Amino acid sequence: MAIMDLDNLSTWLFWLAAIGLVLSELFFALKSSNISKFTVSVASLVSKLRSVIHDFSNGRYYKPWGTPPIIIAGDKKRLLELSDTPVLSQRAVYADMFGFKHTMNKFDHNELNIIKSRLFGRVLNVNGPSQLVRLYPVLQKRLLSFLDGELEVLAIPDSRSILIPLASTAKVLSSRLMGVMFFGENLGSNPDLAEALLRHPNQTIACMGAFQFTPSFLTSLVHNIMTRGGREMHKIQNYLMPIIDQGVDSWDEPKGIKESTIFYDLIEQSLPNRDYWSPFTLSQSILGLWLAASHQPWVNLYHIMYELCIRPEWQSILRDEVMQNGALDGFTKLNQLPLLDGFMRETARLNSLDKIAIRRKALEDYTFSDGYAQIPAGATICADSYAASHNPQVYPAPETFDARRFTNGQCHDRANRFTDVSENYLIWGLGSLACPGRHHASLVLKLVVATLLVDYEIELDAKRSRRHWTWESFSIPYNSTRVLLRRRSELTG
Repeated sequence: MAIMDLDNLSTWLFWLAAIGLVLSELFFALKSSNISKFTVSVASLVSKLRSVIHDFSNGRYYKPWGTPPIIIAGDKKRLLELSDTPVLSQRAVYADMFGFKHTMNKFDHNELNIIKSRLFGRVLNVNGPSQLVRLYPVLQKRLLSFLDGELEVLAIPDSRSILIPLASTAKVLSSRLMGVMFFGENLGSNPDLAEALLRHPNQTIACMGAFQFTPSFLTSLVHNIMTRGGREMHKIQNYLMPIIDQGVDSWDEPKGIKESTIFYDLIEQSLPNRDYWSPFTLSQSILGLWLAASHQPWVNLYHIMYELCIRPEWQSILRDEVMQNGALDGFTKLNQLPLLDGFMRETARLNSLDKIAIRRKALEDYTFSDGYAQIPAGATICADSYAASHNPQVYPAPETFDARRFTNGQCHDRANRFTDVSENYLIWGLGSLACPGRHHASLVLKLVVATLLVDYEIELDAKRSRRHWTWESFSIPYNSTRVLLRRRSELTG
C-alpha cells in the first residue's frame, strides 16, 4: 500500500476514534435519562446530540469512560512533591496515553529507579549549553539549507512570496534542526533517518487518539496498521544500535560536531553502565526522548508565528532587536534578546500545549506529606497549568498579551525567562523532572524566528487562518492554516 494511503488510513482511524467517543457519550447520556425509551422525543434527541457535539468540538472528550485526573493545588513545595516522588510516575502516565508498549518498542514503564532521568539531565542540562555554542554554525547552515531548498518549492510563481502550511512547516523545521542537535550533521541529515524522525512522533500522536477508543486486546493490531508494523520506530533503532554497540569511533561525523551531539554524550555517559544501557535499551530511551523533543518545539513555533502574524508591530520590534544586536552571529548573542525571549514566553503562557501539567500516575497508594490528599494506586494526578499561568497576582491582566511584562516589572515571578522553571509557569514541568531539553528547544525557536524576521514579512493567509482546536486539555494546531512569507528585499527593493 502506498505511503499516502497509509497516512490517510491513520487519519481515518484517528477520526473514527473521535466519532466513537461522541457516540459513546450520546449512548450513555440517553441510557441514563429518566425518559422512557418509548417516549423519547425527536426534539430531546436532537438537543442531546447538539450538546454532545458542542462539548466535543470544545474539547471536552479525551477518554470519557476513564477516571478524571486529580488536580493538585498548592504551593511550590506540594507541586515539587507531586513532580519528584518516585511512586508518582511520569513514565507510567505517558505510557498509558501514548501506548509506549507499542509505540516505543516494548517500553517498560514499571520502574522506580531514576537512572534514565539522571542520564538525560546530565547530558541535556549540564553539558547541553556548551554544546549548543559549538553546534550553532551547523544549525544555522541546516536552517538556511531548508529555507533555500525545501521551502523554495512552495514559492508562488512570478512572485518572491512563499505560501506555507504553518503546522507542517513548523514540524519539519523543528525536526530537521533537532535532528542535528541529536545526531550531528551527517547522520541527522540522512534523508532516510530524517524522514523516520519526522514520521514516528506523528504516528505516535495518531496512535494516542486511536488507542482511546481501541479495546486493549486490539491495540497491537491498530498500532501495526497505523505504523506499518512500527517501521519508522525500527528504522530509527536500526540506525542507532550499531553505533552504540561498536562505539562512537565507528560513527562517521566530523570531529568537533560529533562530540557536541546529544547522541554522542548519551553513548559516552552510559558506557560505565552498559549492562543496563544495552544498545536496545538506550536506543529505545532515545525514542522517548525524541518524542518529547520533537513535539513541543513545533507547537510553540506554530503559535509564535501565528502571534507575529496578528501582531505585525512586533515583527518590526523584534527584527530591530535582532539586527541591532547582530544576534544571528552566534548562540550567545541570540540568547540575550530580552524582547524576543519575552514574546516567546508570553506566547507560551497564553497558548500552552496542555492546560494541565506535571502528569503523574500513582504506582501505589500515596498520601502527600502534609496530608493534603490520599491518592489511590492507578490514579492520574496533575497540576493546573492554565490556572498558574493566568494568576492575576503573578500576571496582572492575565488575559492580555503583553510581551513586555517580563522586562518592565509587570510579571511578579522572579523566574521570567522562556526556559525558566517555576510554579507559576509549568510548561516545562517542575523539579528534577522538568524538561531537560528546554534550552535546545529554545535555540531552535529563536534561530528560526530571528532568521525569518530578518528576511521576511509574515502574514496569515486570509482564506485559511484558523488557529487551533482543543481536545480535552490539549491545544492542537490546525493543519490547514497557511502563512505568507514576503521577502523583505522585494518589499524594500
